[in-house]
Amino acid sequence: MLIKATHTTRLSYDALISETVMELRMAPCHQPLQHRLSFELAIGPPTQVSSYFDWLGNTVHAFSIVARHRNVEIVATSLVDTSAPAYVLDKLDDTWPPAAPLDYAVNDFLRFDDIVCKCAPLEALARQMMPQRPTRLIALVRRMMDFIAENFIYERGVTTTSTALAEVLEHGRGVCQDFTHLLLGLARMMRIPARYVSGFFHPGSKAFRGTSESHAWCELYFPSVGWVAFDPTNACVVGENFVKVAVGRSYRDVPPHKGVYHGSAREAMSVQLQTQELAQVPGRLVGERSRALDIPTYRSGPGSILPWTLDEQMQQQQQQQGSRWP
Repeated sequence: MLIKATHTTRLSYDALISETVMELRMAPCHQPLQHRLSFELAIGPPTQVSSYFDWLGNTVHAFSIVARHRNVEIVATSLVDTSAPAYVLDKLDDTWPPAAPLDYAVNDFLRFDDIVCKCAPLEALARQMMPQRPTRLIALVRRMMDFIAENFIYERGVTTTSTALAEVLEHGRGVCQDFTHLLLGLARMMRIPARYVSGFFHPGSKAFRGTSESHAWCELYFPSVGWVAFDPTNACVVGENFVKVAVGRSYRDVPPHKGVYHGSAREAMSVQLQTQELAQVPGRLVGERSRALDIPTYRSGPGSILPWTLDEQMQQQQQQQGSRWP
């Protein structure tokens, strides 16, 4: 499936701030079943963008804005070609518990933290769902997903990205990252390596939950084929309409953007995600690039605050970054 996505984030402040430092995880992964054909990152106010890979191989873009401003806009535009896996999930013969010791490389995805936390309610739920005899791994995973779908309500505004799993279990409501953390917790209680995936999907004509912003789902480790993706929010196996951006142990490893700003202003944020399926690859792809958006920064003038021109912003940003990073 050929998917174009435009992810727009707008940050606004009720007074001028003097600095923004931010890192982004918005570039889709490039891997055997998912090819990133094009990625453009537009940021305003104008700034210099650097990129690197984090410890899990996710692409990270970083920037700072060191002039006074009251708005930041980030537009990530991607073109991705996805394919479905060659295996048939219901025919996989992996069993629980596994017949052989697990690869040490997956140990990080068996650990708990302060979000995917080992707590008494999770332990009790895992005991309730744990099979009494060896069973097929896919059957156990489907049982966990069905339980989440039948017993937890999708509701915005009840949790935040830092809400711990214990609280989600207490009130039984949440959104995609909460349901993902719950499936991670149940899987890890049963010693099934499980990792958090951030990304997005193109819903097409189907009714999916979580379409307007970034989405989250799980990958569970099947020894015979590796990582297999499941979406507990929509109680489905992840298909070729899903685009993976980053993987981690929980949301904390892979937020689309995180950073700090210097100032006493209050921040407001809006996020919009638009996707479309294309019939063919368009001409003149940009590969990967960044460009500037004309969002103003400000300087002091006689009795007022005056905006810099776009050219002045670029020159100022280069000079200030050069002086800070000799």
